[in-house]
Amino acid sequence: MPVDVNLIWLGVGLLLAPALAELAKVRSKADKGFSWLASGGVLYLLAAAFGNDFGFGLGSALSYGWVLFSVIGLIVTLIGALVILSSMLGK
Repeated sequence: MPVDVNLIWLGVGLLLAPALAELAKVRSKADKGFSWLASGGVLYLLAAAFGNDFGFGLGSALSYGWVLFSVIGLIVTLIGALVILSSMLGK
């Protein structure tokens, strides 16, 4: 199974979000939410790593890790986005 490049770009983008929020002076309002987003980025990069086929006939076994970490990354990213949204609108 080839590596999904979209997952890599999504992970890198989510890892850049806290740094860009720091430059925009917004991160202090929603620090916990941006930590959730960065965690989601790490999980997406981990899912992309599971999508890599090393040979040895492990491609189908590793696809479960790809699906698992993609779903967990989606949930963590949604939680982070909701925390950021609630902290920005609440104050």
